[in-house]
Amino acid sequence: MTPSVAREIADTWRYPEPYDFYDQTADPDDYTEFITEASWPMHFWQVRSHKQLVGFFSADLEDARCEVALGLHPLLTGAGRGLAFLEAGLTLLMPLLKPDCQVVLDVAEFNQRAVRVYQRAGFVITGRFDQDTNGATFPFLAMTLVPPR
Repeated sequence: MTPSVAREIADTWRYPEPYDFYDQTADPDDYTEFITEASWPMHFWQVRSHKQLVGFFSADLEDARCEVALGLHPLLTGAGRGLAFLEAGLTLLMPLLKPDCQVVLDVAEFNQRAVRVYQRAGFVITGRFDQDTNGATFPFLAMTLVPPR
């Protein structure tokens, strides 16, 4: 990721309702974190296809836990590309992980489209919690990747 690309994503990517929840401008604190390089997770990649910016993927690694986050360009969502995008990010991530590291993510509970993608990739719901964001409190799901046997 570069600061200019982070700013491009934060300032120009607009999702249709109800996914506008994920617009970086929907929450001032999230926006500031997204564009501030010092606040970025350990690994933060811009994803390009044929030189076009198509998404971002991030990973915050700890010894036994790795929290991932991702975003696909708004014009590419809802068309069946999410699973391939997620799997490509996970493929890039796996060599960086220590053995037995848990890969986790959080998703807004209303976003069943994303939940289904994560489940198809091998994530399972491991908890529910309320998150203060976007000026209110929303239910979120905690999900953990179950390694293939």
